[in-house]
Amino acid sequence: MIRATYLPFAARIFLSFTACYIPIAHAAIDITNIDALIEQSINTHPLINAAKADEKASELQVTVAKRNQLPIPTISTTLGDSSGTTGVNLRQPLWTGGRLTANINQAIYADKAAQARIDEQQNSIAKNTLDIWQTYIYAIALQQLYHQNLKKLSEFEAMMQRRVKQGVSARIELDLITNRILQDQTAFQAATEQQRIAQARLYQLTGEPVTNHNIDLFRLSQAIKPKIVDIENDLFQQAPINNPSLVKQYYQIEAAKQQVKSQSANLYPTIYTEYSYNYNHKTHEDDGQLMLGLDYSPGAGFSRVVETKVYEAQVESLKQNQQATERTLIETLQTQYQQIIGKRDQERSLIASIAGARMVSDSYGRQFIAGRKSWLEVLNAIREQAQYEQQLLQTQSQLLAGFYKLQIDLGQMSWQQNHHTINEVSLYDPSKRIKNWLKDKQDELVEPSDHL
Repeated sequence: MIRATYLPFAARIFLSFTACYIPIAHAAIDITNIDALIEQSINTHPLINAAKADEKASELQVTVAKRNQLPIPTISTTLGDSSGTTGVNLRQPLWTGGRLTANINQAIYADKAAQARIDEQQNSIAKNTLDIWQTYIYAIALQQLYHQNLKKLSEFEAMMQRRVKQGVSARIELDLITNRILQDQTAFQAATEQQRIAQARLYQLTGEPVTNHNIDLFRLSQAIKPKIVDIENDLFQQAPINNPSLVKQYYQIEAAKQQVKSQSANLYPTIYTEYSYNYNHKTHEDDGQLMLGLDYSPGAGFSRVVETKVYEAQVESLKQNQQATERTLIETLQTQYQQIIGKRDQERSLIASIAGARMVSDSYGRQFIAGRKSWLEVLNAIREQAQYEQQLLQTQSQLLAGFYKLQIDLGQMSWQQNHHTINEVSLYDPSKRIKNWLKDKQDELVEPSDHL
């Protein structure tokens, strides 16, 4: 029987635990649906929109680079008291040593790197969401645990009140269990506040409230255990290949290589054709000329040669950074995997410890009635069991969060199906159209005529 002074207080905090902290104005998200929760966070986060805007700018840079192959128009006009002229120039590059092609391909690789940057930001936000989710489910589970403990302690308190009233036990023993109840009530309030803070943070991330406060960490942890066994092969064989950070760095390296080609092309002259038209406003005479020109600028002291070496050194630096990132990634993934295995084994040990502590607690309760155990020993046995149960909840929440983070790094979440990977990029080749046209004409000549 629960003490009358305790019941209203427990009812208030229990209602605050079961009620949603944020008013439900939209379709709520089930807290146990991890994919939906993370996907909602990604879809509404400003950093993702910023990364997408950067990718859009990179895509437009490809268009800009391609248009630099077109003729360059220049219009100039001078007006004076006695005369005035208007000139129109149209310059078309014919051969740049591969500079324009390299600039286009550099823009293509930069666009690919920007796409991988979106995936990288998504993974970062997903892990942040998981950290908050772990705090939330742990707080919910703690409230469930404290609610059960408070109910059990209240039953013991009622029993002790009867014993004190009958003169079987001392008043200090009643004060002792009352103090334990107050301690658990304080812990319950702390877990409730922790849940509210995490719920508010999830609301900021997703823009929608979350539902399903009946968290069963044991069931959730049991559901992922078969997947932990299957994840080891992916971890040690193909984990780093399609990681967004490595994909981004790979395309950045390729873009830097194209920049080296563009800079190397400046060591050669540029051949162009130019049409120049001039019109005199006073005499109404005009003159048009078509010219073939050559432009060569190696820089002061042939500095373009040194600039090329600078860009080559930058490419090497990017390669070394990619190798360092890959090593760090492999080390991190292996550490995460070992931590998951450790949490899984720790969960098994804690379950056994809880079973033993429960047997001890029940035994001490019976021995107390028989006069062979003190009341303090009984309460300490109950507290030890509660501590094991709390450690189990913490371990299970860490196991769940660690597993899903590892899945994110391996690209195995459902919302990661559209992630960009390292694939062969279709580079720009100005001679491709001519080759395709010649191939088509050759195929037409080879085909038998219908009139024969």
